[in-house]
Amino acid sequence: MNRRYGNAQTIGSYVYQNTYFMTKQLRDGFLAVLADGTIDSVTGAYGAILTCESIAKGMASMEDAERELERQFARAATLLHERLYKGRMPRMSVLAACFSGGGLIYRSVGELSLVHYDGRHLTITEDGAGQIEKRGRLTLLCSPGIWQALSEIDVEKLLSGSGHPYKKAQNMIEAVNRRNLKDQRSALAVIVA
Repeated sequence: MNRRYGNAQTIGSYVYQNTYFMTKQLRDGFLAVLADGTIDSVTGAYGAILTCESIAKGMASMEDAERELERQFARAATLLHERLYKGRMPRMSVLAACFSGGGLIYRSVGELSLVHYDGRHLTITEDGAGQIEKRGRLTLLCSPGIWQALSEIDVEKLLSGSGHPYKKAQNMIEAVNRRNLKDQRSALAVIVA
């Protein structure tokens, strides 16, 4: 099952791009993973890349996706401890969503948001795990940099109307950049239809 998706990101006022994402076509679904290194450093950037690649590599199908996501999050945390943080607690936010048919299974740790838009209302899910019927036309996975610059009303307007998810994601990041905030965090938007 192929999904339409789009992405865009901005570094904001950071020195390093500390957000990263991956998408992957599964045998029986679609995976989107987003990570935010939360700190403006090479370690944060590398941690985001390592986390996304580890989770995406470990997911092959939707079979028992809830348990498999839990397992892949633990595996990614182990890699972060071993390779980057040397036993210290990683400073990483991670969100993964597996789409199949009319629903999705997600897992999230940290400050990232999973947003559903049904054409009229936004529903925002943060830290946690579970299953959601894909009630809306669009699902947005985003970093805190989006919410730093945009309100829920802004996000709703940017998700509304027709158009490809890629164009919507590009418009969202352009709106973030237009705010020209002094301490703008890096912002990443991945939109899945």
